Amino acid sequence: MTSAEIDAFLSVCEYGNISLAAEKLFISQSSLSTKIKTLEKEIGCTLFIRDKGKRNITLTEEGTEFFKLSIKYKDITNKMFSLSNKYKHLKLRVSSFNSVGTYLFTPVYEQFMQKMPNVTLEVQDLETSASYASLEKGSTDLVFTTNNYNSKKILSKKVFAEPMFFVCPRMSRYNDIVDLNSLEVKNELYTQWCYEFNLWHKNIFGQNAMPKLKFEIMSQLEFFVSKQDSWAIVPASAAFGLSQKTDIKKCDIKFSVPKRVTYCLYSSDNKNADLVSCFMDCLKEHLLSMPNMGIEIYF
Repeated sequence: MTSAEIDAFLSVCEYGNISLAAEKLFISQSSLSTKIKTLEKEIGCTLFIRDKGKRNITLTEEGTEFFKLSIKYKDITNKMFSLSNKYKHLKLRVSSFNSVGTYLFTPVYEQFMQKMPNVTLEVQDLETSASYASLEKGSTDLVFTTNNYNSKKILSKKVFAEPMFFVCPRMSRYNDIVDLNSLEVKNELYTQWCYEFNLWHKNIFGQNAMPKLKFEIMSQLEFFVSKQDSWAIVPASAAFGLSQKTDIKKCDIKFSVPKRVTYCLYSSDNKNADLVSCFMDCLKEHLLSMPNMGIEIYF
């Protein structure tokens, strides 16, 4: 019997539903079911009543007693760990693409560290394929990407979608609501925010369009977007961050641009479920705190 199995049991008790509990723990339903079955085998009795056709499950008589003991067990183990600061230091490893890490996750990182002062937060900057490999090897806990990727070891979850905004120098000739006909691609600062945006850009400006600058690092965008006549179309989080600077303004657009969707990838057998859950809560709180940006949240 392990602490992970106890935590799995208590989570199912809390949500009354294995699929919901698995989602909250960021592990697969099959992985959670296996933990419960292993626990039942070890203690020699059935803990839950599983009625066919019903989503919610209830505790057996033995399960009710085991629930009381599990609460006591968690209380005792927490007190044991609190006796000393010499226990193994926990770590959460997060990989994200540059723009999200720069404009969205910094306050999320700060809030997470405040809530989890004894946890080391490791922020990774990995290429897409490298992040998948690192996640499968167990060297990364969370990967944020614009690609919806699944494998036997990796699960993905759509977390939020961002509308696109126009940014330019605060003292510029561009209106507060920008029309497509007023834009010249020779003044554009361009990055491939996602596959859908790249496809849209080719359809609008042509396969051989030559922007002023193609960039990947956000500091390059911050420097050049304040220059005369420069402009860029950016996701809401980047627009929000850039508009906090005195020499850059955010504008609405009259034309339709595909939203950038961000997915969260995680291991199907997540060993840091509590830390992951805390991080996702911090992310959601921050997304909700961003005013009038039109970000759609899916978790």
